[in-house]
Amino acid sequence: MIGKEIISERYVTISQVKDLVINKKRSIEDMSYELGCALDYLEKFTKLSVEDSKELVSKLIDLGLDEKTSVKIVDMLPEDLDDLKLIFYKREIPKNSEEILDLVSQYK
Repeated sequence: MIGKEIISERYVTISQVKDLVINKKRSIEDMSYELGCALDYLEKFTKLSVEDSKELVSKLIDLGLDEKTSVKIVDMLPEDLDDLKLIFYKREIPKNSEEILDLVSQYK
Protein backbone atom coordinates (compact mmCIF):
# COMPACT_ATOMS: atom_id res chain seq x y z
CA MET A 1 0.00 0.00 0.00
CA ILE A 2 1.67 3.12 -1.21
CA GLY A 3 1.34 6.07 1.12
CA LYS A 4 -0.07 4.02 4.01
CA GLU A 5 1.83 3.86 7.27
CA ILE A 6 0.90 2.36 10.62
CA ILE A 7 0.94 5.18 13.12
CA SER A 8 0.01 3.20 16.21
CA GLU A 9 -1.45 -0.11 17.29
CA ARG A 10 -3.78 -0.98 20.14
CA TYR A 11 -6.23 -3.70 21.11
CA VAL A 12 -9.92 -2.83 20.89
CA THR A 13 -13.07 -4.69 21.84
CA ILE A 14 -15.73 -5.62 19.32
CA SER A 15 -17.93 -2.94 20.88
CA GLN A 16 -15.35 -0.34 19.94
CA VAL A 17 -14.98 -1.82 16.46
CA LYS A 18 -18.75 -1.65 15.98
CA ASP A 19 -18.66 2.02 16.92
CA LEU A 20 -15.83 2.66 14.43
CA VAL A 21 -17.66 0.83 11.64
CA ILE A 22 -20.90 2.72 12.29
CA ASN A 23 -19.00 6.03 12.17
CA LYS A 24 -17.31 4.94 8.93
CA LYS A 25 -20.69 3.99 7.46
CA ARG A 26 -22.01 7.49 8.17
CA SER A 27 -19.07 9.13 6.39
CA ILE A 28 -19.34 7.20 3.11
CA GLU A 29 -22.14 7.22 0.58
CA ASP A 30 -22.10 3.61 -0.62
CA MET A 31 -21.20 0.93 1.91
CA SER A 32 -19.16 -1.97 0.50
CA TYR A 33 -20.35 -5.55 0.80
CA GLU A 34 -17.49 -6.39 3.17
CA LEU A 35 -18.27 -3.48 5.46
CA GLY A 36 -21.93 -4.53 5.51
CA CYS A 37 -20.99 -8.10 6.44
CA ALA A 38 -18.67 -6.83 9.16
CA LEU A 39 -21.40 -4.59 10.57
CA ASP A 40 -23.89 -7.47 10.51
CA TYR A 41 -21.46 -9.67 12.45
CA LEU A 42 -20.72 -6.93 14.97
CA GLU A 43 -24.41 -6.26 15.59
CA LYS A 44 -25.01 -9.96 16.28
CA PHE A 45 -22.07 -10.53 18.62
CA THR A 46 -21.55 -7.24 20.45
CA LYS A 47 -22.74 -7.74 24.00
CA LEU A 48 -21.65 -4.58 25.82
CA SER A 49 -21.71 -0.86 25.17
CA VAL A 50 -18.45 0.91 24.35
CA GLU A 51 -18.37 2.55 27.78
CA ASP A 52 -18.97 -0.73 29.65
CA SER A 53 -16.37 -2.57 27.59
CA LYS A 54 -13.72 0.11 28.24
CA GLU A 55 -14.56 0.08 31.95
CA LEU A 56 -14.36 -3.72 32.17
CA VAL A 57 -11.04 -3.82 30.30
CA SER A 58 -9.66 -1.26 32.73
CA LYS A 59 -10.82 -3.26 35.75
CA LEU A 60 -9.36 -6.49 34.34
CA ILE A 61 -6.02 -4.77 33.78
CA ASP A 62 -6.18 -3.62 37.42
CA LEU A 63 -6.54 -7.30 38.38
CA GLY A 64 -3.17 -7.99 36.75
CA LEU A 65 -4.15 -9.12 33.26
CA ASP A 66 -2.51 -7.75 30.15
CA GLU A 67 -4.47 -5.62 27.69
CA LYS A 68 -4.72 -8.31 25.00
CA THR A 69 -6.16 -10.88 27.39
CA SER A 70 -8.50 -8.33 28.98
CA VAL A 71 -9.94 -7.39 25.58
CA LYS A 72 -10.46 -11.05 24.69
CA ILE A 73 -12.27 -11.66 27.99
CA VAL A 74 -14.54 -8.65 27.36
CA ASP A 75 -15.32 -9.91 23.86
CA MET A 76 -16.14 -13.43 25.02
CA LEU A 77 -17.63 -12.70 28.48
CA PRO A 78 -16.83 -16.17 29.89
CA GLU A 79 -19.48 -17.64 32.16
CA ASP A 80 -17.45 -20.31 33.94
CA LEU A 81 -13.94 -21.66 34.44
CA ASP A 82 -14.14 -23.82 31.30
CA ASP A 83 -14.87 -20.74 29.18
CA LEU A 84 -11.99 -18.91 30.83
CA LYS A 85 -9.66 -21.83 30.08
CA LEU A 86 -10.33 -21.31 26.37
CA ILE A 87 -8.82 -17.85 26.60
CA PHE A 88 -5.77 -19.08 28.52
CA TYR A 89 -5.29 -22.23 26.42
CA LYS A 90 -1.50 -21.75 26.06
CA ARG A 91 -0.92 -20.29 29.50
CA GLU A 92 -1.70 -21.05 33.09
CA ILE A 93 -5.03 -19.71 34.33
CA PRO A 94 -4.52 -16.89 36.85
CA LYS A 95 -5.00 -17.69 40.51
CA ASN A 96 -7.66 -14.97 40.75
CA SER A 97 -9.84 -16.59 38.08
CA GLU A 98 -12.90 -16.60 40.33
CA GLU A 99 -12.47 -12.87 40.90
CA ILE A 100 -12.25 -12.37 37.12
CA LEU A 101 -15.44 -14.38 36.56
CA ASP A 102 -17.24 -12.46 39.31
CA LEU A 103 -16.25 -9.16 37.72
CA VAL A 104 -17.38 -10.31 34.26
CA SER A 105 -20.71 -11.52 35.62
CA GLN A 106 -21.47 -7.99 36.85
CA TYR A 107 -21.52 -6.78 33.24
CA LYS A 108 -23.87 -9.35 31.75
